[in-house]
Amino acid sequence: MSSPDVDSSPKQHKASHSNNLFKSDGKFTHQQGKQRLSTGSKNLDDLLSGGLETGAITQFYGASNTGKTHLCHLICVVLPSPYQAIYIDTEGGFREERIQSIATARGLDHTNILSNIQVLQPKDSKEQESHFEDACSIVKSSSNSKVKLLIVDSMMFHYIAEYPGRSGLSKRAHSLNIYMHMLHNLAQTKNIAVLITNQSTSNPRHRDFEANSPQPFGGNVISNTSTYIVNLECGGYFASNIDARLIKSPLSSFNSHPLKIVESGFVDVVPNYLRENGEDVSGGLDE
Repeated sequence: MSSPDVDSSPKQHKASHSNNLFKSDGKFTHQQGKQRLSTGSKNLDDLLSGGLETGAITQFYGASNTGKTHLCHLICVVLPSPYQAIYIDTEGGFREERIQSIATARGLDHTNILSNIQVLQPKDSKEQESHFEDACSIVKSSSNSKVKLLIVDSMMFHYIAEYPGRSGLSKRAHSLNIYMHMLHNLAQTKNIAVLITNQSTSNPRHRDFEANSPQPFGGNVISNTSTYIVNLECGGYFASNIDARLIKSPLSSFNSHPLKIVESGFVDVVPNYLRENGEDVSGGLDE
């Protein structure tokens, strides 16, 4: 396989290695050689001990319409310049219009932001695996690669369809094991943040999850290679209300934060008990 570069044309959107920079309000912090990329939400950043950690895989999972793809778009918008993102879109959910609306709501230039996102849209698991290899080649092809974020939205979409039932579990697990470790190795060796989204299932049997609670597809293969795991669930009568629950982290114990999906990304909802106690919550909103 020839080694692609960032200027190669993806199926939906062409990204380039141009020197165009874009203004971003995303925070970028350092900690013991690791770096933190802001999610664009203070509550989510707090949940993740400062944001997406480079050198690690962060998994967000949940049912449909819980903000997973919206979050992926938001993180691309607030990615600090001059960094670039590779977005592997397995479900066909990436929309340039959504990037534009989030960027406009935040006062940012969506044109330059889009020029720093390379979108790949695999049609099946084999093409998805090929794109994983492409992403590795892109990031490793240059010692000063600008790619700092790799998004897979979603990880299990094609595998669930192509390996149904128990008969396909072994083969599916084998493929997932190979490519999850490939992504983990890429994150660590090139110090980039890898974000994967996943669907939820009620299937039990993993030490990191409570009995009968929603759990991500893929079992131990996905969960063991994810350094951080966050469950997104509908948080009330309104579809835009989301509860983000920290399931796995090397730095924090179980915690949760309420969010609300809005045009600019997420509003960090302040829990009622804090308002009732009269605590200072002025810094808790991302508007």
